[in-house]
Amino acid sequence: MKKFLAIVPAAAAVLALAAFGACSRGTASEYTAEVSSEDLVVFTAPEVSADMSVKDYFDGLVEEGLLTYTISGGMVTSINGVSNPADYSYCWMFYSDLTELDGVIYGNAEWGAYEYGGKTLASCAYGIEEMPVVEGYTYAAVYTRLS
Repeated sequence: MKKFLAIVPAAAAVLALAAFGACSRGTASEYTAEVSSEDLVVFTAPEVSADMSVKDYFDGLVEEGLLTYTISGGMVTSINGVSNPADYSYCWMFYSDLTELDGVIYGNAEWGAYEYGGKTLASCAYGIEEMPVVEGYTYAAVYTRLS
């Protein structure tokens, strides 16, 4: 019985950490994609609560049945069934009009740019796990020929 009573506080602590960990992911007021095709995924961020990454938003699109994707080693390897080939002659590249926020550079058009809806979206400086989703900014994943 003493062993059981000793385990109870530890189990409660683990459950509390799990609950707080689940709360750290931000949520969007809705998950929508303006375009979700074989070579292009575009969304403009709606109202977002807390910190949210592009990966978090993609996970929301998956839950809504609007997108499928895989990620390996921090790199997106396929979207909507279209995979990067082994020779990386094509890759999923990410662009946004969020280029700077609070002194942090998030995109650079000198690395690459994509025109969408009258906006110039700059190549993202961060992977989807670190790229923040900020209300009103546009994000695009583009299947791009590299060679």
